[in-house]
Amino acid sequence: MMSYLSVNTIAEWSCFLTGVFCLRNDESLAWKCFPAYLLVVCLTETLGIHIRVTNHVSNAFLYNYYLPIECICISIFLFLLMKPFGIKRWLLLVWLGIFFTLYLIESFYNHFSKYSSQVVVLMAVVFVCTSLYYHYQVLESDAYIRLGNYAPFWWVNGVLIFYFGGIVTNIFFKYLLHTPAVNSVHYSLRYIIFSILNIVLYGSWIYAFICRYRQQK
Repeated sequence: MMSYLSVNTIAEWSCFLTGVFCLRNDESLAWKCFPAYLLVVCLTETLGIHIRVTNHVSNAFLYNYYLPIECICISIFLFLLMKPFGIKRWLLLVWLGIFFTLYLIESFYNHFSKYSSQVVVLMAVVFVCTSLYYHYQVLESDAYIRLGNYAPFWWVNGVLIFYFGGIVTNIFFKYLLHTPAVNSVHYSLRYIIFSILNIVLYGSWIYAFICRYRQQK
């Protein structure tokens, strides 16, 4: 049982439960339904641990199947937050079309048994650029916004830090893989860094949910 309790699962389930409580009566359908995506995240992580610990096989294929869900949900939510700044729906459709095309190509090449790492990098770059553009639009807006209590800002902030950190980490560890002296600690360091990034992501989302809850109250 203890194997199912990790930094990642605790952060994810905490975020899900907070979302259910804070967003259950939210006026926005997007915010209200977002915990459904978090439930998928939690179940995927828990099932991934079960496959790895109980069956002693790679769970990469599971996360590869989960990847389109992640892309769709984060992309749509970012689009809805960017909509007041004039972003067009066709941009979202074009991006999703490019993602699924490249995802299927890489997945078929890997026989769906490996994680589509190249597509993940592309997805992270798009999310980071979109998040930076969102921050720019918020800061340039004439409307008075208290960022400390502004739920969308903190939601996007979590996305920006998580995916930017993921890009830097992947590049850094690809370099480290060519260094024999650190090869043995590659996976432990990578796990620690991504655990920290997960805490930042879900911590930011939890705070965003609380801000949203207070706003509704």
